[in-house]
Amino acid sequence: MPLVVRSDVGTTQRSKLTSRQRLSIWERARGICVLCEQPIDGVRERWIIEHIRALELGGSDEPDNMGPAHETCGRSKTRDDHRSAAKAKRQKIHHLGAAHSKRPMPCGRKSRWKKRLDGTIVPRE
Repeated sequence: MPLVVRSDVGTTQRSKLTSRQRLSIWERARGICVLCEQPIDGVRERWIIEHIRALELGGSDEPDNMGPAHETCGRSKTRDDHRSAAKAKRQKIHHLGAAHSKRPMPCGRKSRWKKRLDGTIVPRE
């Protein structure tokens, strides 16, 4: 059996963007929202820099993975990304068998009751 080194991928740390970086990301996208593909009025509308693939889902914190988005579009995408990341974590815990049972076996090792060989049930010490 080959030796496998386990490592947790984790999430990428978010870096602070300078105003020049924000401007270059805006110009590269030509002021178009990366989520709804509608033009953003930079003066009258609130906008943010959004990661196209979320950091918690394995996206990189590089300018190639970023784009301008309406604040409302970004908020709904972030909500969906959190939902997807939580589901992925639940699936990973289930797949690895790391979850605690919500319904332990009656009189099992995790139970506070113990069944003796003669069939009597007594509290576990």
